[in-house]
Amino acid sequence: MGLLDKVNGDMIQEKLSQGLADAIEKVSNEREEYYKNHSNPSKNEISYIIQSYGNKNAVISGGAGMIPGPWGMAASIPEIVAVIKNQMSMIYDIAKAYGHAKVEKELIIAVLFGAVGNATTSLIVVQGQKIMVKRVGARALQNIIKILGGKITQQMAKSMAAKWLPIAGAVAMATWSKYSTHQIGNKAIEVFSRSIEFENDEMLEINTPDLAIEDTDLSGSISKVKIQTLINLMKIDGHINEKEVQYIQNFIEKSNLSNEDEMQLIEQLGSSDKIKVDYSLFKDNHEDGLYLLIDLIALAKVDEKFDVTEKMFIKNIAKTIGFNENDLAELLN
Repeated sequence: MGLLDKVNGDMIQEKLSQGLADAIEKVSNEREEYYKNHSNPSKNEISYIIQSYGNKNAVISGGAGMIPGPWGMAASIPEIVAVIKNQMSMIYDIAKAYGHAKVEKELIIAVLFGAVGNATTSLIVVQGQKIMVKRVGARALQNIIKILGGKITQQMAKSMAAKWLPIAGAVAMATWSKYSTHQIGNKAIEVFSRSIEFENDEMLEINTPDLAIEDTDLSGSISKVKIQTLINLMKIDGHINEKEVQYIQNFIEKSNLSNEDEMQLIEQLGSSDKIKVDYSLFKDNHEDGLYLLIDLIALAKVDEKFDVTEKMFIKNIAKTIGFNENDLAELLN
């Protein structure tokens, strides 16, 4: 990772983390005040709640003004925070639908973590139909929120479109926000459908070795496979759009590739032949597979025509890398 990218990444993480800290405080107060004057939703309304928040978040992200550049998404931090604030409100509403009188901050954060990574075990432990929750002190909670901000920053940086392209980047962000909202909703159901107990002791510090923030740079190998797949998608309908060619050229120029790989990709871009792609790096790798599919969808939708051949191509890629069919359906809807 370049020094400038790291500085920008740290800045985004800091601003996003502060936004998350403010958001969780506001959500807790706003939703609690709301439910003083309104009845709880029913369990039958949960699907509608998730769908409604997902659509709302897609509109917020799709309308964000993406600025080209390695961290152009920095300008969209207010929209990203708005999306996550809505996701927190959704978690609160789902908890109320299951009859929980109080929705503690630890549970909201645990659900968010459970949907973006493998960090749920640090905060909650599932014991059959019961969930044990660790109470977290203010300092430990601040640390967890910072790590959550870093995880979200890292995930968004895996979208090539969101990093480099204004129009396709907004499409990628909209796809990400709707999909992640649905994932968080499903995790909230998993948590709040069980009985919940808090441990007596409060953690003043938290050990987070499994929450370490990964390098946000895409490896050269993953970048190359992504670009080859985007080239194949561009050719699939038999009509090569000049704008699509420019997008892919931009990816080639900006990605961390060797001169040999760059020359090979430029040659493949100009050829009419389909590229034979090795997807072994993406098999059973849900996160990188997710952002491969998000970038494919963003490129396919950028001309406002999502052709059936493009959809079939994306479905075949998802099947090849072992991506969950239900998750794919949420991405394509």
